[in-house]
Amino acid sequence: MYDPVIPSPGVPGEGEDAVDVVATIREVADIHAVMNQSTFRALLLLAAILSFASTTPAQPATQPATSRPAAAGGRSMKDAIGLAPKHAGFAMDGYFIWCSSVLKVGDTYHMFASRWPAEKGLNGWTTLSECVRATSKDLLGPYKFEEVVLQKREGSWDSERVHNPKIVRAGDKFVLYYISTANETGYAVADSVTGLWTRSDKVAMNFSNPAPLARKDGSIYCFGRKSVNNVRVAQAFAAPAYEGPYKLVNDGSNLLPDGCELEDPTIWWAHDQYNVLVTDFGPGRATGIVKAGAQYFSKDGVRYQLLSNEPVFTKTVQFDDGTSETFARRERPFVYADEDGRIIALFTACMPKDGAARVIVQPVDHYTPDN
Repeated sequence: MYDPVIPSPGVPGEGEDAVDVVATIREVADIHAVMNQSTFRALLLLAAILSFASTTPAQPATQPATSRPAAAGGRSMKDAIGLAPKHAGFAMDGYFIWCSSVLKVGDTYHMFASRWPAEKGLNGWTTLSECVRATSKDLLGPYKFEEVVLQKREGSWDSERVHNPKIVRAGDKFVLYYISTANETGYAVADSVTGLWTRSDKVAMNFSNPAPLARKDGSIYCFGRKSVNNVRVAQAFAAPAYEGPYKLVNDGSNLLPDGCELEDPTIWWAHDQYNVLVTDFGPGRATGIVKAGAQYFSKDGVRYQLLSNEPVFTKTVQFDDGTSETFARRERPFVYADEDGRIIALFTACMPKDGAARVIVQPVDHYTPDN
């Protein structure tokens, strides 16, 4: 069992230089009456230039904004990932399957995932996504559909959809995090993995793609992403219990280094650090491949470092029968860790070039980072 400690770092204030420039502009205005018009215009132009310079982040001279960030070094999960069993995972005729997460209860693995009608295509998730549960006695599957767990509710915060479910056990409760509209994450809680589920009556965290960690004391650390001016930045919230209150662990600025973007994080605690695997969003700055798997770590839950520039996964999956397939989309990674924090399975949502998406599972050989 892990028991990560989240620090409460002091965060310097923002915009102090900009405030100084505003004061300068006001001083310019005060002396306007005692100087000629051309001098006043020159000073006003100078103040505007200073204001722009003070509010525009400087780029390091040795690393352009478009370059790949330096990696800390260490063995990523890539070389520990095995061949995917061809007929394992989770698929349902007539449905897209997306966003898996898995929890073992007794001798049974319970997968919570998103689904929507295949006839609606990929964009069907925006209004029709619902959370379902499937089970298997084998971690790799195949998983069998059991029930619809949650659907959208009219007149509630989750009235648009139920999507991106992530299941954790917090103390003696099962907590199912999920999103509705963009940048809105809430949860449902139950005494049993099979329900009954009681939903939060309001949004708990204002971001998407929640990746929760539940400590043995019941407190929560939740990593996710938020779209800010169409840039997908990493954020994290912490709470003393699943009920909240949830608070940003810093000022909301990007937790990833060098302007890297993300979607679809999955998180685990090992090697005395937070570890996350994400899809490399935006320009694919971390790996050089858009939406490949990128792996980061953090000792304090606030400052993350890229482990390796090498992608953990790409759109191509190798199967145990000697075949392979390159998918149109491969997203939503989820890692399953054993009791010692070693990764033993990787789940991803895979959409073929023609047809509905399914969840593919690959064994992982007891991976632990060694950075």
